[in-house]
Amino acid sequence: MPLALLAIIVGYAIGSIPVAHLVARYTKNLDLRDVGSGNVGASNVWQSVERWLVIPVGLAQIAQGALAVLFARLLDQGDGVQVLSGIAAVVAHDWNPWLKFSGGRGIGQTIGVLLVLSWESAGVFAVVSLVGVLVGMIPQFVALALFAAPFGEAFFGESAAVAWGGLALAIIAMIKRVLGNGRPDVLARRPDVWLYRLVYDRDIRDRDAWVKRGLSRVEAEKEIQRT
Repeated sequence: MPLALLAIIVGYAIGSIPVAHLVARYTKNLDLRDVGSGNVGASNVWQSVERWLVIPVGLAQIAQGALAVLFARLLDQGDGVQVLSGIAAVVAHDWNPWLKFSGGRGIGQTIGVLLVLSWESAGVFAVVSLVGVLVGMIPQFVALALFAAPFGEAFFGESAAVAWGGLALAIIAMIKRVLGNGRPDVLARRPDVWLYRLVYDRDIRDRDAWVKRGLSRVEAEKEIQRT
């Protein structure tokens, strides 16, 4: 097997480990696809499981992206293969083969990929995202940060493969955001849902109603089981 193909396959395998799903399942017996935002990632662990768990889950997801690239580098592969290995990890997370091809947005893995390929672009991503936190527009500024990172790579003189790889990661994240993990929520008006997903990363504009919808159902089911 060519080393380049091995690197990409291993990157995919690393990214396919559903860290957030496993943490939610073994700590609260929750399926993240059924609660909160339905996103199988650190943000839904924060919303639906335990807030403190977002730290180890987030770090583990960042490590997945970083390890995918580092493994390709360990095999002495060039920037192009390193980028493809990182992209493979993100794709495996977003459309996870162990979760019937549902998953998260791959933001943690993307950060890990950027940290190894171009720490400067990871810094650009972090700064733009932090502005979003400060102004209360996280989904919008995360999207902006994803597309700002490739410009940072080009500005700091990274290779064309790294710059184009950063752009590919941004596009993948936005595709996943729009597609979500399935059909639009029943509460969502169909003409608006795609725009809401693109801009707000959810099916309806009311964030509180969106993240609490699944939890209410789970709590009701637990109450029935107790009676």
